[in-house]
Amino acid sequence: MNKKRFEIVEELDPASVSGVPDVHKKHYENLGYRPYRMGDGKVKWLTEGEKAYNKTRGMPDPKRRSKKKFHASDGRLRRKRRDKKTLWTFISEYWVFLVMAAITVIVLLICLR
Repeated sequence: MNKKRFEIVEELDPASVSGVPDVHKKHYENLGYRPYRMGDGKVKWLTEGEKAYNKTRGMPDPKRRSKKKFHASDGRLRRKRRDKKTLWTFISEYWVFLVMAAITVIVLLICLR
């Protein structure tokens, strides 16, 4: 994904924007939109909230923590265990092949008698 298209380069004067009819410009201004030139050269009409969102888009999330968790009592690294596959999950995932194998075994037993 090209990150330049999210980078705001400069704010433009609505009168200087070409390719947009005057009626649309007035409508955008009444809704609170302002024209901005993006990093890829295109003009986008953004509100203040969208402008702030685009500026903070590439920043790391402070609430997101590392996947490594330490045990509270002794400070050791606690690893997440994988779920063990039980017989039931194996059967539910591969039931088609198990049915085909059972039919094959039954047919072979009938033919060999």
